[in-house]
Amino acid sequence: MARFRAAMRMNRYVPKENPSMNTSVPRADVPARMFRRHRMTGAALLLCAMPLTAADFESGSFIKASNTDAGDTFGTSIALEDETAAIGAPMEDSAATGVGGNQLDDSASASGAVYVLSRTAEAWSQQAYIKASNTNPGDLFGEAVAVSGDTLAVTALGEDSAATGVDGNQDDNAALSAGAAYVFTRGGAGNWSQQAYIKASNTGSGDQFGFSVDLDGELLIVGASEEDSAATGVDGNAADDSANDAGAAYVFERTGTEWSQVAYLKASNTGPGDVFGWSVAVSGDTVA
Repeated sequence: MARFRAAMRMNRYVPKENPSMNTSVPRADVPARMFRRHRMTGAALLLCAMPLTAADFESGSFIKASNTDAGDTFGTSIALEDETAAIGAPMEDSAATGVGGNQLDDSASASGAVYVLSRTAEAWSQQAYIKASNTNPGDLFGEAVAVSGDTLAVTALGEDSAATGVDGNQDDNAALSAGAAYVFTRGGAGNWSQQAYIKASNTGSGDQFGFSVDLDGELLIVGASEEDSAATGVDGNAADDSANDAGAAYVFERTGTEWSQVAYLKASNTGPGDVFGWSVAVSGDTVA
């Protein structure tokens, strides 16, 4: 079955071909009779159809988080491939770290979370509750997600570490809203674990590395829509921060279990405010 991804940010949907469809309502306030208590909890609707025609859509699954709470914005991002779905809730508040932590410790406001679901026949069930390895308030983990096979990529738009590259110091919070990406893999028993903590090669405050993400096989692309370099093209001068919010994209490749950056991408006509990297995509050896 082909891959499908729907990423929602500011009412934008980016579909890929698949005889399944997913959509989200990150500000859904269900049930209505409990509006005040559940305001902006969020929800996701997973639909199935074969073939993919409007007339053939079957009734889908209405999905809520396992720790539904007001303001979590569950469904801000969604990625779906075959029998696996990942749903982001970047305003979720748990202070847990890693996989399967305490969902009820709401002491890290807007730290964010991702929920992985698997489908057996037509029934969806939650497989994993995933947090960043360095959970902090305001990190917005789950702002963007991507799934390819047994690999999941998650971004944290508001993450503050000044680290660069792969698996750097997660605890150096000296670069406000620099952003980060996290890669998780699923083992044979269906258990998820973090494989990599990924930062830009030129981490800077406010760059929002992770505004967008896509993943296909061994290639990962991450957009940083507010990166400031005035470079153009591929692998230019990343240290020239004279084009405010010009934007950039970063391509990473996995060899075995190790990730490394293979390209730093800028527009051919870089200009301030262009927000290059607002959305990204990868298919095979091609990125956009």
